[in-house]
Amino acid sequence: MQIKQLGIVRMDYLSLLVSAFFIYMYNNVFMVVIPLLLTAMGGTGTLAGVQAMLFLVTAILLRFFFGPLADTYGRRMTMLLGSISFLATSVLFLHVVEVWQVLVLRIVQGVGLAAYFPAAIATAAACAGIRNKGVYIGILRMVASFSLMVGPVIALFLIQNYGYHTFFQGIAVSAFLGLLAIFFIPAPVLGPEKHAGKENSMSLRQKCNFLPLLKKCPLILGTTFTTAISYGVFMSFAALFIKEQASAINAGFFFTLYSAGGMVANGVIGWLSDRFGRLQLIVCCLMSLGIGIIMFALLPNVLFFLYPAGLFSGIGYYGSIAVLMAWMTEKVESTECTAALSLQQNALDFGIAFGSVVFGTILACLGNGSILYQVMGVLYLGYALFIFFTEKKDSKQPA
Repeated sequence: MQIKQLGIVRMDYLSLLVSAFFIYMYNNVFMVVIPLLLTAMGGTGTLAGVQAMLFLVTAILLRFFFGPLADTYGRRMTMLLGSISFLATSVLFLHVVEVWQVLVLRIVQGVGLAAYFPAAIATAAACAGIRNKGVYIGILRMVASFSLMVGPVIALFLIQNYGYHTFFQGIAVSAFLGLLAIFFIPAPVLGPEKHAGKENSMSLRQKCNFLPLLKKCPLILGTTFTTAISYGVFMSFAALFIKEQASAINAGFFFTLYSAGGMVANGVIGWLSDRFGRLQLIVCCLMSLGIGIIMFALLPNVLFFLYPAGLFSGIGYYGSIAVLMAWMTEKVESTECTAALSLQQNALDFGIAFGSVVFGTILACLGNGSILYQVMGVLYLGYALFIFFTEKKDSKQPA
């Protein structure tokens, strides 16, 4: 009986991974292609920033609704809604002729980002059971990383050789395949949870109150926000720093190693956290991130540091986020899992935006990126030690 149940779980999870691969690839591809499309239509860099802001703000606001909705009525509804919004917009892009139409469709795609992604992570946690959340969520994130590695390459090939019309047709197929795979995930895995008790009797309106979740998981949400700052900084300023300090080196190598570190971390770190504890692995990942940032800061002195800096930073960031998401699913009730992950995803997006804005502002005033990166790395090392000793002390307090 146990073997049969395991087989069912694996099939559920495999269907989820197939769906996630195509949907994640869709999202990653549009993040790359839309600025190019706007430029081709005569738009400016400012418009590229505006569309990204509209996309993320829409997702952040709607997660406060879609998370509780999935917990109340099941995750299939929100995952289908997200997939349909992606499919519909890819078809509508075939008829776009004005810049404002692109902006409107990016808002609609924000609905898909809000509806699908937290529900997919919650479904991975449901497939995992009690003891394997780290590795299941880690593998899901590994699939997301892989989709980032292959999606933009295929998309740009189609655009350069066949044009945007063919690209939009191809990406519509990706959205459709992601949508189709959802139907192969059985209803019990997608919820809603059928547990007795007051948690299950809560209305959708009551579940939209996120204050209890904020009080329940402050460390997880705070660490998610803090870790995401590094991603915002690297995505916005790493290439510029490499160009200034080591112009002979292709900045793409750093991001390749960063992604490779993430691929390793998502699978291995998640598995380790299931066996040795979430806190210990988060501390190790944050220290890896801090070391990577410090090595990156020393790039003007030692060019070779570019390569280990990418690996250590990627392992630190992706490993931390995978473990934090698994920890979040353990901290909350199963009837509020998607809402909690929606809140965590918002903390992630806020951290990315905060890192880009604050680091850029300080950099403009200070003018020395190397010093800023060194300080940032030291702060991550200090934060890792701080949460380790603080949580260790709190765990020894009598209940």
